[in-house]
Amino acid sequence: MRDLSDFGLAEWLRLSPCHDALKQWRNDAWQTMYLAKRAVGQERFVESLRDPAANLGLVVAFEQPWALNWQLERARVNVPGTRMVVFDNSRRPEMRRQIEQVCRENQVPYLALPANPTRHVNRSHGFAMSWIYHNIVLPAEPRSFAFIDHDMIPVAPSRLLVDLDDQPVYGLPNHSEWGWHLWAGYCAFRFDHMKRRRLNFLYDFSNGLDTGGRNWRSLYRELDASSLRMAKHRMREIRDPVSGHPFSIQVIDDCWYHIGSISYNNGFESQFELCQHLKAALAAGRPWAELCPPEG
Repeated sequence: MRDLSDFGLAEWLRLSPCHDALKQWRNDAWQTMYLAKRAVGQERFVESLRDPAANLGLVVAFEQPWALNWQLERARVNVPGTRMVVFDNSRRPEMRRQIEQVCRENQVPYLALPANPTRHVNRSHGFAMSWIYHNIVLPAEPRSFAFIDHDMIPVAPSRLLVDLDDQPVYGLPNHSEWGWHLWAGYCAFRFDHMKRRRLNFLYDFSNGLDTGGRNWRSLYRELDASSLRMAKHRMREIRDPVSGHPFSIQVIDDCWYHIGSISYNNGFESQFELCQHLKAALAAGRPWAELCPPEG
């Protein structure tokens, strides 16, 4: 949470610092209990990933096997040198079964996370990321690792983990009045810079920071964001290659198409048909630059 000196008089009168501190304590206690849970096959899974030269792309899957399948198919082509790994945070057993099958067909390691105790969107994602970091990444000791949302599709060659050669982190920054952090859906870390830190991927709404914001104190405040290469995102105009209907989509680093809002609401439904048509066009060999021409 924020330093106490950053709270204004009106916030003190509302006892906001007390409320924020209590919520943070509750979330940390809840997460500590979750981190102690074990996943089926966890030890063998860690051993299969242990490689000091490995670059791991860590995907928290949730309820949408079709999106994950598309991501993994394109990652084989466009994310070379990265070993994609899927962690299933789905609630429904049938979705877990389908997601495991997608991973099997794409020859990607799969681990079903312990049942998540919360339905709060940000808290659930933060619990999952912290569990993966402490229970899998730390003992596996890879060269680098990145968290990538399951609706991030690598539509062109990506340098996400390559861009860690001369800096400890890379991703899409989120700034607030009191701090900054990398967006949880696209953030990469060099392991040698992280292994002695007690990372916590929960949100810090008191500081105006979303999932992963609790790492402000343990990591980000030591780094000068202005001196680091950071990811760029933009809204691009695209036409459905079949219907010709126009859409505005988010593209990150000119090579990742972020579908957005596919897990917890129906906001993606208007783009579902577009996704199917883009998937078919890319599979047929049409380049992304043709489907989504560069601006200017």
